[in-house]
Amino acid sequence: MSQKNRPIKTLLSVSIALALSSGAVQAQEEAGTTRIIEEIVVTATKRAKAAQDIPITVQAIGEEALEDLNIGNFEDYIRHLPGVTSAGQGPGQMNVFIRGVSTGKGNVKVSGALLEEPNVAFYLDEAPISMGGRSLDPYMTDMARVEVLPGPQGTLFGASSQAGTVRLITNKPVYNDFEAGFVTSISNTHKGEMSNSVEAHLNFPLIDDKLAARIAIYNVKEGGFIDNVPGSKQIENPIVAATPRSAREIITNTTLAGNDFNDATFMGFRGGLKYAINDDWEVLVQHTHQGLETEGVWDYDPLLGDLKTQTFTPSNAEDIWDHTSWTVTGRLANLDLIYTGAYLDRTREGKQDYTGYADSGPFMPYYICDYPGYAFCGTPDLNVIQFLDIERTNHEFRVTTDPDKRVRLIAGVFMEDFDTIERGDWSYPAAMDVGFDPNAPFPTATSSNPNTRSPDIVYFNDYTKGKEELSFFGELTFDITDNFSAMIGARSYDIDISLNGSSNYGQRTEGDSGTNIDVVLAGQSPANLSDTIYKASLQWFANEDAMLYATWSEGYRPGGFNRNGGSGNAPNFIPYFFESDELENIEYGWKTSWRNNSLRFNGSVYSLKWDGMQVASIDFTISNLTFIGNIADAEIQGLEADLVWLPTDELSLFVNVSFNDSELTNVPSGVQPTSPVGSQLALAPDLQYALRARYDWPVNGGYEPFAQVGVQYSDDTPSSLILNNQFQQDAYTTLDASFGVHKDNWSATLFVENLTDERAEVFIDNQDYVVRITTNRPRTIGLRFSYDYDGGF
Repeated sequence: MSQKNRPIKTLLSVSIALALSSGAVQAQEEAGTTRIIEEIVVTATKRAKAAQDIPITVQAIGEEALEDLNIGNFEDYIRHLPGVTSAGQGPGQMNVFIRGVSTGKGNVKVSGALLEEPNVAFYLDEAPISMGGRSLDPYMTDMARVEVLPGPQGTLFGASSQAGTVRLITNKPVYNDFEAGFVTSISNTHKGEMSNSVEAHLNFPLIDDKLAARIAIYNVKEGGFIDNVPGSKQIENPIVAATPRSAREIITNTTLAGNDFNDATFMGFRGGLKYAINDDWEVLVQHTHQGLETEGVWDYDPLLGDLKTQTFTPSNAEDIWDHTSWTVTGRLANLDLIYTGAYLDRTREGKQDYTGYADSGPFMPYYICDYPGYAFCGTPDLNVIQFLDIERTNHEFRVTTDPDKRVRLIAGVFMEDFDTIERGDWSYPAAMDVGFDPNAPFPTATSSNPNTRSPDIVYFNDYTKGKEELSFFGELTFDITDNFSAMIGARSYDIDISLNGSSNYGQRTEGDSGTNIDVVLAGQSPANLSDTIYKASLQWFANEDAMLYATWSEGYRPGGFNRNGGSGNAPNFIPYFFESDELENIEYGWKTSWRNNSLRFNGSVYSLKWDGMQVASIDFTISNLTFIGNIADAEIQGLEADLVWLPTDELSLFVNVSFNDSELTNVPSGVQPTSPVGSQLALAPDLQYALRARYDWPVNGGYEPFAQVGVQYSDDTPSSLILNNQFQQDAYTTLDASFGVHKDNWSATLFVENLTDERAEVFIDNQDYVVRITTNRPRTIGLRFSYDYDGGF
């Protein structure tokens, strides 16, 4: 075992010893508190069961903790989950990675065109909502909990649950109970703007024991903290070094410059209706609508100074989605039957600055300068206009047998139809001055927008992607003894994937053609993927307070098409199709409770083998389009541990730690230089932890003050496996604190997030050839007030 693995080995030895002796410890010691740890019931195994009783690792943030931690969006809850990392360029443009299973974050501007699936699945209740490149970011209003399931979960949750699954569980309508509440907050960010939020929920019975409705609404404004500094620019590309500066036009950003220009506004609602058909059958229908509007960028250029960047064209986006789900639950004889379906409709439109590409793009002068000769060059004010439209329908029917029987079965069928339209128009206004013609789609290609683009659109993607899936899954559990059980599971999937459309290059008089994907992939698209993955586990209750388990599982994510398949020179031909990469997991875990359930210590050790990793790259010697190949293998050894301790009636302590030792084990000679064998995986910190302490104490008059402090740490990590895009992201530590008071149904909290004003290097990228750092929000001080009513009319 390597030197850096010694902490894992030591903690594992101590953990197993403690787990096996927990009963003896509890018998010998008396608890120092009358409180017990709240039991969180999860549906991670598609049954409602206490998290302590299921043989998988679950990181669950309950409703009370969501409020205590002031969690609102994606960024808020990810940082409280060691072993989970994220990367991207702001709200609605982030990806999640679990247990170090990551090659890095791809280019957001073309991520939708790559047909690359994420390797962590996101679920909103029972419905998958994950997608490549730009994950949904549901605001956390009226949520019951967040469940994070590390490790392959493919048997129950399907494609993209390769490295784990994140489930966002909403509060549902409640019969015979009127509930109402609201939360409002205002805060100020150091070197940034004010933020504010208003959230409210209402639960009301309509027919006793039969019908209830629930609605939640929110409007949240997150103020900016990145400055767009004024400046001017002309093309500095080495190809035009001999072109006199006086012959290169200059652009300024005077009208766009300003402080704190990266604003985000979340607006939405969720409505639900639950109806009891009879004592055995129930129907739940929910609809969620959210709009996310953003201005500016969430990364800064360190060469310009702290939290400063320089853009020359507007950057903005509008992301609107509607999600309708329906669930029917019932009981027939001794079987529980569940049918659930969902329909997701998402449209995202936006514009991003792309000016940095002018200096390094190898073909850039061709588009904005005289050709040949480059005697004159126009302004380098480049931007990308993007459009994304997604329609996703899924159905699942499953049956579960009596959970109290010695032999238990859960089995089901899953069907999905997933269609995506992705367009990206690269606008170079100077192209109109140097002889470019209007840019028309290939007449024989599948075009979602058949209209001819104006001459400044020198390049565009126009793709229609499809995925249809039919899967059968099941898990069978057998109690060998009263305390020892075995489980075996499998999922057999059949997936059809298609890609049509074109990548179109602008034309001068000599002409350019681009790539007609309908022609390139003729006879290739659609493609069929079918296979079966497996899972097996053993579970042993050593006593009523200690459970040990061992699990072997497989995970996968589908392959897909390359737009430029077949291009290149021997032996480096780009494949038409990149294959599914596969993950094999061996895991040993423990869940223990001590001292009359006032102390809980859980953990697991695991070994992951990742074969045929999907890696996105670009190599201009072969093609000017990004492509994906199965170009490497890796192994990951790790440990996760969490501890909750209530040492007194007033004090609560929380510890969550993750170790990962990741290593590339095979890197064949490829088309673009990658990290060598033995290197650490991208965005896979060796050590992460989150520590939190909370103190509650009652005083006269019914007031209940509280104080809380939390620390989050993440080790350094490379940002990518591709050497041209690889940067070392520094380790960082953030600190939060809050103080407040409860009384009856209301509470008021003064909070400080990122108390030390740490600049976390969340993600470093040079996607437009300018190195920029996506960072966390600077120190933010705010006040939150909430009120909850639960009773009759």
